[in-house]
Amino acid sequence: MLLLPPSLLGCLALLTALSTTAPTWPAAIDELEDVMFLNTGYKSRGFSSHITPCSFSEFGAGRQTAAEWLRIGFHDMATANVFFEPYGGLDGSIAFELQPNGENIGPGFVTSLNTYSNHFNSRLSIADMIALGVYASVRGCGGPVVPMRGGRVDVTAKGPIGVPQPQNGQGSFVNQFARMGFSIPDMVQMTACGHAIGGVHAANFPEIVTAGTAPNDYQLFDTTLQFDNKIAVQYVSGPISDPLTVGPSVGNTRNSDFAVFTADRNVTIKAMTDAQVFNNVCSAILGRMIDTVPPTVILSDVITPYEVKPSGIQLTLLAEGNDIRFSGDIRVRTTTRTVSSVTITYTDRNGGNGGTITTTLGGSANGFDDRFAFLSFSSNIPASSSISSFTVAVAETGGLTTTFSNNGGGFPIQDTVIFQSSQSCFSNGNLTVVAAVRSTSTTPVKLIITQKVPRASDIPIPALVNSTVVMTKGATVGLFDLYSASATISSAAGTKFGVSNGAFADDFKDTSGLGATCLSIDAPVPTSTSPTSIATPSSSRSSIIGTSTSSSATPVPTLARKPTVGAYTFQGCYTEGTGARALTGASFYNYPSMTLESCSNGCVGFTYFGVEYGGECYCGNVLDATSTLATLGDCGFTCPGNQYEYCGAGNRLELYKLTSMVASTSSSISSTKFSSTSLSSSISTSSPAQSSSVISSTKSSSTVSGSSSGIAVSPSSSNASSVSRSITTSTSSTIPTTPTSSPTLHIVPSVGLYNYAGCYTEPSSVRALSSAFYPTDSQTVELCVAACSNTPYKFAGLEYSRECWCADSFGPGSTLVSDNDCSMSCAGDKFEYCGGGNRLSVYIRNGTDVKGLSSSSPTSSSLALPTLPSSSSLSPAAYSQIPSTPSSSAPTNPIQTTPAIKPTISLPTSDNTTFTYLSCYTEAPSTRTLNQAAFYNYTSMTLEMCAQNCGGFKYWGTEYGGECYCGNSLSTGSSTVRDEECGFVCPGDGLEFCGAGNRLGVYSRV
Repeated sequence: MLLLPPSLLGCLALLTALSTTAPTWPAAIDELEDVMFLNTGYKSRGFSSHITPCSFSEFGAGRQTAAEWLRIGFHDMATANVFFEPYGGLDGSIAFELQPNGENIGPGFVTSLNTYSNHFNSRLSIADMIALGVYASVRGCGGPVVPMRGGRVDVTAKGPIGVPQPQNGQGSFVNQFARMGFSIPDMVQMTACGHAIGGVHAANFPEIVTAGTAPNDYQLFDTTLQFDNKIAVQYVSGPISDPLTVGPSVGNTRNSDFAVFTADRNVTIKAMTDAQVFNNVCSAILGRMIDTVPPTVILSDVITPYEVKPSGIQLTLLAEGNDIRFSGDIRVRTTTRTVSSVTITYTDRNGGNGGTITTTLGGSANGFDDRFAFLSFSSNIPASSSISSFTVAVAETGGLTTTFSNNGGGFPIQDTVIFQSSQSCFSNGNLTVVAAVRSTSTTPVKLIITQKVPRASDIPIPALVNSTVVMTKGATVGLFDLYSASATISSAAGTKFGVSNGAFADDFKDTSGLGATCLSIDAPVPTSTSPTSIATPSSSRSSIIGTSTSSSATPVPTLARKPTVGAYTFQGCYTEGTGARALTGASFYNYPSMTLESCSNGCVGFTYFGVEYGGECYCGNVLDATSTLATLGDCGFTCPGNQYEYCGAGNRLELYKLTSMVASTSSSISSTKFSSTSLSSSISTSSPAQSSSVISSTKSSSTVSGSSSGIAVSPSSSNASSVSRSITTSTSSTIPTTPTSSPTLHIVPSVGLYNYAGCYTEPSSVRALSSAFYPTDSQTVELCVAACSNTPYKFAGLEYSRECWCADSFGPGSTLVSDNDCSMSCAGDKFEYCGGGNRLSVYIRNGTDVKGLSSSSPTSSSLALPTLPSSSSLSPAAYSQIPSTPSSSAPTNPIQTTPAIKPTISLPTSDNTTFTYLSCYTEAPSTRTLNQAAFYNYTSMTLEMCAQNCGGFKYWGTEYGGECYCGNSLSTGSSTVRDEECGFVCPGDGLEFCGAGNRLGVYSRV
């Protein structure tokens, strides 16, 4: 066969990357595209949670999952032979090449493949997952975008040996890379880029790293955990810390990086000391690395996100067969646009004009570089005319409307064979599937099932096993015949199925999305008691549970957050602890059918329960102090046993706390049933590990309690806070049967540290408040303020009943209007106002001077809130100048109970060395802000510990909780930001802040 030179292949790959076109839906890369871009939020796939932050490993200290993902990509590719068959390359063969004492040493290969196996299915190969792991690890650690393609094909047996080993000589390395299709400069580039993150474990390579000489016996290649050019800079200019260049590896002839870098007299590695050159080189060479596949494998174009993509599209034949429900989501890329509305225009079965369907915002999601909005819809269309395709019109706030026609052909949809979700079910291993098929069809109807079947114990990825069952014809409903079939499956986890009729199919369905009971087609739609959740693991999962016989629409359950589960109330999305579980009382796992209710039942007697990674349940009476509140979008996994509930995510807990205790044995209680009027409700924000005095204010008369209800807020750090809605019985000895006052729809005047500031418009071209967004169907003023308090932002705004927006300043063009314009009640409390269409009910965080007013001095444990002037006298511009910290009139010697910035740090030295706090700084764009020394301690870092280690330097700073950096100057390009952005609590002292992601809390020698 004709082989092109590697250099020419690289140029062709780059040209292809530059000439990509918009994909046409549906495409073979659709599943891969979802996993690649939907990192957090609505319908997120959770892939990036395993490498977020870059330093994170769910397997304990001394490991970095991102580095392991980058390493497995190289090891799978490295046995390629471009001159002879078998060609090899990136083909998943490494799953069969993990023999002890072989070329692939260390636990990272098995754990990476186990993670990839969770996403592995008939539309997403292990080889593509390995390539995607390279893209995610580099980008997630701050590196460049590695061009990602799809279409790799998995092999089912091990390939030849040939992964480069540290003990090889320079000539061997040159020959091995030439066999893979790479030149000497390519070899240098790939090695430097591959070693930009990660390090060497003493346990695996004792000849390279001596046990006890590095933290956790893990010696990093350079002094940073991020993907940057330090490996090149430190090799050329020093100090060198790369264990494959210096140290024991030299005497043991295993200094392989030195052998590689000197292969062209250090020419290539010196060029890579330029940060931009390094990024450009790594993007290209790592792209070529993951594109090394056999010539018979045809890869897709470089994958870019769809501007508009259908998601979870489903047809459902309704009772009597007169109508078909058309439902799902339209995913719109909002990275470069602000969407005001999305409409669908569909073509009927015969090519005629079908009609127009409106959508509503279902949720939002984020990738490394992109943002997306999901616009949900559900509409009944006549079965006789039906549907064949549709287009999508996206209207932006600036007035531009763009119609997306899927590259001119419309988004196709077939109605010949329709999977009926409500009539299908799964219970105790028995799967029953029903399909509606056009009566004109004469070809067999089939149920096709794909299961994941475990391989031998030493092979970490399962096999995909297909089975086909011919379906049996049953009743006729209108223009359709119903077909059914049953099968026994070993587990719902990972099982996909679909129905087909000749060339038509409705497939790639999740067994975990089915109910336990098959309903008849004329049965009423079951209602959900918990309209809560964010993400579905499959883009094709239907949100329709049943059908309706009435002429009016029956409520359909939707994915949403569940405010309460029995006696427990939702606290938020929490991280796992640093070096410890957040909840340690008890745990159990149920990956096929976990629900919030089953976890709650399993944690009876405990104060907290939390669900993680979809199928893991944890219980405890204390929340570990290092567990911190994350954004709601991080908890994006749906519960496998209830697709309308959220069950956390990787390293994220859907957390609930026991807040309702029913004293049914008391003789003074007149009734055993509690009505809503007997409950008092409050929201509290406090440190999970500490008690503290609180700042309180009285809630308005919107309470439905017989006793007064209030708001309690502790001014704690966002990272040490928990948000809870506490529901307790009345303190009265007898439960009242009627409320003392009737609730009325009203403006909530204040919530904790926030006061109502007025009704404001959205500007014409930007968001009024754009820093954070928390939509929920359970929205209240209290929930929104609690969400915005976590940073904390100066402003919280509620819009369109269910939207919550946060920011520190207003976008230009927002104006104050009459309170009457904010006339929509809150989605979660019909007695509170939550803005309106294009109108925000705005709340401002109090604390210091507002047009000459200042907060009162605190007395005892409470702080009197300032009285704001009428909203007509305040403007967004005035608000943007309001500091978010309390005034200096606080008591002189308060007892510290929450994290705070320490103004000075003194060392117990002879000269009593003292450092003063400067500010919160960003990292410089191309180098560390403080780059002369560094050390890491993610379990017990404190400010004093960092100061002690950097005692000889002028500056030091803490970052990401457990990282300490030292230097005598601040690098050019670093800039100060507001102190609140350095909000990570120090793992060794819950009363100190230790920077944040890409944020340094910097101190300077006095």
